Amino acid sequence: MWTTRRVTAGLAIAAVGAMTVAGCAQDSSAGGDGLSIGYVVNFGSHEWYQNVIKGAEETAEAEGLDFEWADANVDLSKQITQAENMLTQGVDVLMMSPVDPDGLSSVMTQAMEKDVPVITESNPVSDNATTVGIANLDAARQLGAWTGDYITEELGGPAKILIVGLPTQVDTRDRVEGFKQGLEDSGADYEIVQEVNGGGLKDVALDVSADAITAHPEINMIFGINDDSALGGTQAYQQAGLDMNQLTTIGFGVEGRAGKSALTGDGPYQAGLAMFPEYVGRALVEQAQAAASGEDVDQRTVTPATVVTADNLGDYYTKNGEDWEIDFDAVAALLDEEQQ
Repeated sequence: MWTTRRVTAGLAIAAVGAMTVAGCAQDSSAGGDGLSIGYVVNFGSHEWYQNVIKGAEETAEAEGLDFEWADANVDLSKQITQAENMLTQGVDVLMMSPVDPDGLSSVMTQAMEKDVPVITESNPVSDNATTVGIANLDAARQLGAWTGDYITEELGGPAKILIVGLPTQVDTRDRVEGFKQGLEDSGADYEIVQEVNGGGLKDVALDVSADAITAHPEINMIFGINDDSALGGTQAYQQAGLDMNQLTTIGFGVEGRAGKSALTGDGPYQAGLAMFPEYVGRALVEQAQAAASGEDVDQRTVTPATVVTADNLGDYYTKNGEDWEIDFDAVAALLDEEQQ
């Protein structure tokens, strides 16, 4: 049976100063109770993962844990090698953002042999202790419902939608399916004109969206499964010479500077589903501690998500220079509201 735990504030951890995320591996050794956590991220140069790492590093440092991370750079064989090296070096808990959840059987076998719990981010791997992340299908329904209301109340006509997806990952497939369900339930006037695979990367999203927009210049709404997908599609629309005042962009993630800047700017980005990567990083470390201490952890650890616009982004983030600082208490309260 698939069980779910929703993680609220959890540990009372004070935020420490922002840490630079660079290179393919970092070590935050703080002694503490001696717990050693290794994290293999699948794409460390992406803003989402940089902020997940930031949240995990700050939490580990505040708790006095040994924390090391490595970047697989979207290379499954590299991720396997890095994870197996961490297990050989004796980490107490292994955390992974899987490049391919179906390709990590050798890692899981070695982890089980060593009795090392494995915590994954977003996508489950067979026999892992828990998967930490938002409930993608439910969150996407919420965003689809918001979008349907926007179409009915603001658009002044039918929405012709381009979906920039990533069908190779379970979580991103759920985002598309939930968005469609929310739209359908809203009763809005819309048509999904085309779906493309943007690979979750801005350059790829730009290329495939350009082809779709050339074929369907009537497109007036773009939905992307992450910031890069939404912004790549938006750039393709602009480069096609179309009227940007006719475009509405809806995104998923709002994970970094680019998404937040677009959302608070004067462009077409009207709403995004905030996933709070810093909170996910904190929750990964909290669940690693729980699993290492022998506590029962549920198969799915759900973290907060909500629709944000330019009007309410400031409820959860404060801009500090070029950076955005998360309000962990405000984000945690989202789960408290869901449980009421």
